[in-house]
Amino acid sequence: MKATVIFDTCREGSLNMALDSLLLQQLREEEQVFLRFYTWCPATVSIGLFQKWQQRQQHSPYPVVRRPTGGKAVLHLLDVSYSFVGPLSGFGNSVLETYFLVSQGLIKGLELLGIPAEFLPAPLPTKEDPSSCFVHLSGHEVGVAGKKLIGSAQARKPWGFLQHGSIMVEPIYHEMAELFSIEESEIRAHAIALRELLPDITIGVLENALREGFEDALDLHFTQAEFSSKELSQAASFSGKYAVCS
Repeated sequence: MKATVIFDTCREGSLNMALDSLLLQQLREEEQVFLRFYTWCPATVSIGLFQKWQQRQQHSPYPVVRRPTGGKAVLHLLDVSYSFVGPLSGFGNSVLETYFLVSQGLIKGLELLGIPAEFLPAPLPTKEDPSSCFVHLSGHEVGVAGKKLIGSAQARKPWGFLQHGSIMVEPIYHEMAELFSIEESEIRAHAIALRELLPDITIGVLENALREGFEDALDLHFTQAEFSSKELSQAASFSGKYAVCS
């Protein structure tokens, strides 16, 4: 199966979401796989497709975008995002089965860096429903020592799926606590940042290890590509639909 990796640049939040959606749309024309890495300029909050943006958070110092996937809010301040797009055939028959397969690529890539990553068990239901992704755990989350390192979400269409997520590179617990009105100690109890594990890791080394992890875990061979000017213009033409506030 054709597989393409895109080591993308730092882009505005709503354009990032449009580009992920554009990759999913391209599967309607050809069955293939895309793996994309990217960052956010400026720092941005992304919220889940069905998530309510709380009144107390509407004065966010960061622009806010709505993802085409579910899940909770993420502050993209000092993180790296990935997106994995593929056909439904061969990637499981349900959200959780696909989540499990894609997460295997993430875990393998982290293991190549010497990080003992693992699937975190889904917690028992509670009355509280935290707004922050890195305080909320669900099935097949990727973490270390019981703490979430990668928060992911997924969308499915009849022709394919999009799974994307955030890898917290630097510990931004104070900024998250202020934004989401959560105790900093609560975030530290549930999340961990990459540079707490590997202080000298670079973004390039991380992205290449994850690419190799996906190749090994899912038996893929990626060819590197970039977005064309036509694709960038096409994504920009509908990126406004993802903006919540700026």
